[in-house]
Amino acid sequence: MTDTVYYPYLGSGKIYARTQGSAAGLMELGNASKLELSVKEDKQKLKDFSKPGGGTYSSVSRISEATLQMTLNDLNKTNVARAVFGTEVAVTGATIVDEAVTAYKGAICPLLHPNPTAVTVSHTTGTPAYTANVDYEVRAGGIYIIPGGVITDAQALKVDYTFAAYDKVEAMTSASILLELHFEGLNEANSGKPVIVDIYKAQLSPTKALSLLGDKFADLEVEAEVLADTSKTGAGISQYFRVKLA
Repeated sequence: MTDTVYYPYLGSGKIYARTQGSAAGLMELGNASKLELSVKEDKQKLKDFSKPGGGTYSSVSRISEATLQMTLNDLNKTNVARAVFGTEVAVTGATIVDEAVTAYKGAICPLLHPNPTAVTVSHTTGTPAYTANVDYEVRAGGIYIIPGGVITDAQALKVDYTFAAYDKVEAMTSASILLELHFEGLNEANSGKPVIVDIYKAQLSPTKALSLLGDKFADLEVEAEVLADTSKTGAGISQYFRVKLA
């Protein structure tokens, strides 16, 4: 093979991941605006003490660590759960009877499930039954108690409602996550030729921010330390990552 000197790079592509060592498939993470590998150097220098003026007598460089940075633009349940060391749950829709809440005028009473429909609100004894948009208002996360209604402060209520299926993430419920990653890139600066990168073992750090309000699209900044995968063996075989250039 001849060495190709011309190889400017402007990349696009898709990132796939799975729990490292699992039998699951590599699933796409969604849109990502950044995937970057960084290598840090540990350099040891021996000064030259043999003559005036100093200088370097010997120098040895080692790679101290390799890290990975990703910016994920799809805040799906899997990406969010991994970023906050959480657990993802798919909740099946159902009908709830007699969920207990305590009401305060001008305040929201959160319900256990979002987007309630067919809502009825009543006193804990069953009567009276209160009137929607007069005594309370149905909102995405629960019921809001209208100040001018007949529901009193600290009133115990029971709520019946129906909810549709939804996804839930319980944050900070799991240990540090190890992922295997596969990147299928296209070099737009060189006729769309493929650039394939396999990262064998990446230990995630939690995201530093989960943006929920703002005037621009939210994203997830995720960092990971690339660790050695000791199952990769053989002369000239990396235990960290591999880059294939077409």
